[in-house]
This record gives sequence, structure tokens and C-alpha cells, in this order.
Amino acid sequence: MPQYTINSKYASIIAMDTHARTTTARGISLETAEVKARCFNDCPSPEEIASWIQKSFPAPHYAAYESGCTGFFLCRRLVGLGIDCEVIAVSSIARSTDDRQHKNDHRDAKALLNDLLTPGKEASAVWLPDEGCEGMRDLLRAYRDATDALKRSKQQLSALLLRHGHVWNEKAPSGKLRKTWGGAHMKWLGSVELGSAAASESLEFYRAAVAADAERAARLMARIEGHAKEARWKPYADALCCIKGVGLYAAMVYACEIGDFSRFRNGQSVSRWTGLTPKSHASGERQQANGHITKAGNAHVRAALVEGMSSASRRSPGMGRLKPGQEAPEHIIAECDRCNHRIHRRYWHLRNELKKEPNVAKVAMANELIRWIWAIGCMVQEGQRAKEGIRG
Repeated sequence: MPQYTINSKYASIIAMDTHARTTTARGISLETAEVKARCFNDCPSPEEIASWIQKSFPAPHYAAYESGCTGFFLCRRLVGLGIDCEVIAVSSIARSTDDRQHKNDHRDAKALLNDLLTPGKEASAVWLPDEGCEGMRDLLRAYRDATDALKRSKQQLSALLLRHGHVWNEKAPSGKLRKTWGGAHMKWLGSVELGSAAASESLEFYRAAVAADAERAARLMARIEGHAKEARWKPYADALCCIKGVGLYAAMVYACEIGDFSRFRNGQSVSRWTGLTPKSHASGERQQANGHITKAGNAHVRAALVEGMSSASRRSPGMGRLKPGQEAPEHIIAECDRCNHRIHRRYWHLRNELKKEPNVAKVAMANELIRWIWAIGCMVQEGQRAKEGIRG
């Protein structure tokens, strides 16, 4: 956000507290110091809010509201209507005890307006994705919701069978238990019969739910694979798939959630954005630099990172596998190879030499992995901009 020079660029500042059906706005004219406020009810349109701003305050205008469930729709529409608008990261807005004890929309709008007007405040704007980028985010999150639903359906079916004394226990010739939800397990499920008619009807319901959720997840993944071949996403997806533990879904999550890799100054800022940096506390002579991770950043990226490290104990150094049709420049492949060797070396150092717990080691390596992903994404982005410059 163009903070602290904002007063010299704009004639009016407007802060908004947005909800599904209401928007509370509070603005000030920097020329006259006149403050006006209004509460919009009944799902106000961006045009209605923009009309009030343009009639009540001198131009040029700057508007802002906190990040949250209302997303970026209002921001984009206000920008299209000639009002500069940004979404402020809610985690960067300080809240006093009084604000938490007496919370309402008018106080929230007033607190945000004070932050925007006060030099030295650390409120920062969220990067605004375009509609194509946000659409891919929605598709990826829909797939995650579908896989979560599939996991719940499988657990519910397994719980029903367990209550009736049916447990999967078929073993391979080696003596290891065969995997659940494979061909043999599905065949076994089809042969299970429960005693009463009501229990059998429940079994059919849960089996149908598992089949429906699996089909929905597969259909969404097919659409993700199709979009991953588009010119905008293919260079990033192909490059990041060279990293071990990064599949197509995870690669698309990193590409779409980060969006513009160059918006981060360094690897530490990426780690903070992901919520993988440790908490810190310092008071007087007491200095506690390390603690649990903050979890204050992008939860979708953090989940993909930690899941990607789940196979770290079985991982060997070397390249990730590119699927047919995927390709990446040699210097990108070389950087991914260095990443794979570094992650492998560091993980085994943490586990075998420093004797760290598995989850502690995985989170620590996820913190390092996102920095590699950011660096490789920047390399891909620079290459894409160079190509666009040549074509231009």
C-alpha cells in the first residue's frame, strides 16, 4: 500500500467495514478535515457505495477495507469506477483491548481509518489477484473440499463396518496389509453383508457417498490438469513439479496463491506470509526467539507444503518426475535438483543428528521448501517476462 505518502496523493480517505449484507463506511476529506460516515444495508452494490463517496468527498479518493470473507469483488469494482481501493491484511491491523471488548462495525471502520491516517502504522495491503488467478484459486479449493468430503465419507463407511464387526485384514504375499480403497478392498466392500435391512440400507448409502465424492474429486482434478496446460500456468506447474514432493495440484496451489512471485522481497517474507516462522516474545531481559509457528499466513499453501514433506523420511535425493508433455528449462531443472538434494540432506541432519521429532523436522523443511519454491518461481517469472518483451 502507498502508505505514509497516501495523504499527499489523495484528497479523501475512506475506510469500510464490509459484511455480506451491510457495509459501514467512514471517510475524511484531507482538505477540510470533515468526517462523514454511512451504513449501507440490504446488500449494497459497489455503484451505490462509489456514488456516495464521489458525492461526499473531493477527488482523488482512496478506499480500503479489511481482508475477509467478502473477498476482492468490491475492491475490483471500485477501482473500475475510478476509486483507488485496496484490501488491508486484517492481521496487520492492531487491536486494543477496548476494541475487542466493544466491537462493532462503526468502531472497526474508525480504527481502520485511523490506521490509514497515522504515519508509522504497519497496516499492509493484500496483493490483488486478477479474476483469472482468483478463479483458479477457487477451483483448487473446490478440489480440496471434494477430497476432504471423500475422506470423511470413507471414514464414516469404515466406522459403520467396524461397528458391525467387519474389518479389512487381507494381506499380500509379503505379509504386509493390503492398502485400503484399492481394487481388492473395493471388491471386499461389495461382498460385505450386514444383518438387518436398515443396516444394509445404511451401507448402501455410505458406499454411494464414497463413489459420488470420488467421482467429483476426479472430475475436478481433470479440470485442474486441463487449466495447468494453459500458457499462463504451464511454465510454473512444469517447473515446480521438478521438486520432489510437489505434484501438479501442489504446484498449481503455489502458482495461484502466490500469483506474483516478485511481490516478495526475500525468502523470509515468504515464510512469514505462509505462517511457518516461529513465534517470538521479548520482554525486558527475557528473550524467547523460538516457539510454535505462527500459522498466521496462507493456510492453503502451508497445508500443501506440510503434506508434501510427509514422504520426507522415504525420499531420496534427485529429480522429481515430469509427466509426458511437461518441460522445464535446464537452469530451472538444475535449481530444482539443488533444492531436492538440500532438502534431503537437511531433513536427515535434523532427524538423525539433531534427533528432532518427525513433525518438527517436516515443518522446518516446509519453511525452507517455500523459499526454494519462491526462488524458482521468480526464475520462471523472469523468463516469462523476457519472452513477452521479445514478442513485444
